[in-house]
Amino acid sequence: MTANIISWHCFPAEIRLTVLEVLLQDGCSLADFATVSREWQTIIERHNFSRIKLTSSRVADFGSMVHRNRSLVRYIWLCLELQEYNCTECEPQGPESWGLSNAENALITTAFLDLFSTLSVWEPDSSLLLDISVYSPSDSEHWFKYLTFEPDVASDMCGRDQHAKQSMLVKATDHHHGWIAGSRNSIPTSAAIDRVFEEIMGEGPFDDEEQEGQWWQQPPLVPAVTGVLLRQQNRRRWKPAALAHMFARLPGLQEIHYEPWREWLDIQQQWTDQCECHCVSSMFSATSVFQLHYWLLITC
Repeated sequence: MTANIISWHCFPAEIRLTVLEVLLQDGCSLADFATVSREWQTIIERHNFSRIKLTSSRVADFGSMVHRNRSLVRYIWLCLELQEYNCTECEPQGPESWGLSNAENALITTAFLDLFSTLSVWEPDSSLLLDISVYSPSDSEHWFKYLTFEPDVASDMCGRDQHAKQSMLVKATDHHHGWIAGSRNSIPTSAAIDRVFEEIMGEGPFDDEEQEGQWWQQPPLVPAVTGVLLRQQNRRRWKPAALAHMFARLPGLQEIHYEPWREWLDIQQQWTDQCECHCVSSMFSATSVFQLHYWLLITC
């Protein structure tokens, strides 16, 4: 006896909606479910493409990857992972090991050039938030085991393995780096702190600020981006001038969420505040809809 096959569309709309909501909240991969029906494809693609995690290795191909669904993208988390390092490098002692390497600075400039080139052809449509992260996976393996690198809003793009890894690191005992049973019992050295608070493009790849300013004229304008997010989980510091150049390439920018970390010295912090306020106000003083959310956090 042949079993009767019931079509998905025969179920009441309430049941179909409930099933889809359970799948979306489960955290599992949803790509395969998009083939169930045109209805599932529409809903799942809207969910999958609304929030994109973009690594440096995928930036160059990003345009072709989302071409058909780029109108669905509302949030891009740009994850620029710097080189990993071991214990001999977590406390750099000499000037030759200070700052980001030439390869790391090249990774950052290449990623920005590729991403801006891709996004420059996107039509402004509602809102598009660009969340920028610059970090090394090794940052949470030495003195700062509590560090996490996640998107702004928790979602399945992180992967459960990342959460499990961070939990395991926090509970570890590491006498060399001042951790006992998941608790810190000694203060990191200034060299260790400087390692994770290095300035982005501070020691290169440009010879001076004039050359850096000229480079920032290369990326095309990106009207589609309406918001930029620079969060406290990123210890690496952006120079005020670099931020001004970056924001100038985003003519549709309406909102910035900026969470810088405080400088060690008060006089240095005062200079940084003056530069940042001057750069931002000069870029957006005539834009009435622009909002700047600024949180100053103590270095820790």
